[in-house]
Amino acid sequence: MSVRSAQQRGRVELATPRPQDALRAGRVWNSMVVPGCKVVFVNVSKNASTSLKWLTAELSGQDPDTFHSVLGLAPTRQQTIHRRASWVDVPKLSDLGAEELAEISPDNGWFVFGVIRDPRLRVWSAWQSKFLVGNPRHTWHKFRDAPWLPRVPRDAQDVVDDFGAFVRELEGTDGADLLADTHFRPQTDLLHESVVPYSHLYETSGLGLLLDDLREHLVAQGLPGDHELTRENETPLSVAGRVFTPEVVDVLDRVYAADLARFGHLWDFGTVLAKDPTWAPEAYRDIAGRVAAGQRIADLAHGAEVLQATVRELERARRADQRRIDRLTGRVAELEAALDRRTLRGLPRAAASRVRRTLTRGPGA
Repeated sequence: MSVRSAQQRGRVELATPRPQDALRAGRVWNSMVVPGCKVVFVNVSKNASTSLKWLTAELSGQDPDTFHSVLGLAPTRQQTIHRRASWVDVPKLSDLGAEELAEISPDNGWFVFGVIRDPRLRVWSAWQSKFLVGNPRHTWHKFRDAPWLPRVPRDAQDVVDDFGAFVRELEGTDGADLLADTHFRPQTDLLHESVVPYSHLYETSGLGLLLDDLREHLVAQGLPGDHELTRENETPLSVAGRVFTPEVVDVLDRVYAADLARFGHLWDFGTVLAKDPTWAPEAYRDIAGRVAAGQRIADLAHGAEVLQATVRELERARRADQRRIDRLTGRVAELEAALDRRTLRGLPRAAASRVRRTLTRGPGA
């Protein structure tokens, strides 16, 4: 398949040569294995990650209520899917043994896939969903006091300025922490192409093709179904060339040089720079509303943490009290046993004394 035809169809050419027995040589933590379907999804955050995780949950028979019932900082029900501890019987590749890993290969009928995206657009999307709309986990927890956090924007210039400040920070003081976050980490780090034997890589524009290929794979496994992708609008502002100033583009080209070297031929960023949409006033009101909701979620989460800490402290006190009760109960049992022994030893002497007194007094005394 040529690079051009792969790009047009949304399917990305795989690195060549494909690794042989790759998973024996490396483990991948950001992966989801559905053995019953012979499917492996290597997750790259902000590349339709939420939708693809819900699809994986459907394939693996997860109960949505298990995710929805978890308290935490997720701003919507859809976002609760990212709590990995809630998943049942969906291991990571890093959880599997050598024999299980050796079986996972397209040559053995496995569908092993990942999704990529222009890193410049991915950063724009991640910045909006994690910082501009006030995601409580990022804005009120991980980076609470960061000076580059965006304000609630009043107009387009606020957005341009604050996005520029954030992008510059990728090479600044908080850069290492930001790039360690999976939403901003380079995709070449997250895909682990050198050790994962992919059957398919897709560009985000090719999600329809991904579904077609997946359905075909499932039919071959005897598991037909009309699987679809859910969608959640995490980014209130459409992409606009104005946010990608020359300085911003220069920084992003340096930070994501590996991504662009590997996949840059897939994207024509000039079409992005040419876009000049007008963001409607409703979009700014939407952002303000999400920020307010995020603040309240953070307040409630903090209150829940305080309550949980209080419950843990009370439970520790209850256990300590129970241990003291157990010790005192044991001591009482010991004293009662000692008293019983003393009483039993004294009974014969007391009976003999009464007999002697009776005999001494004589009959009728």
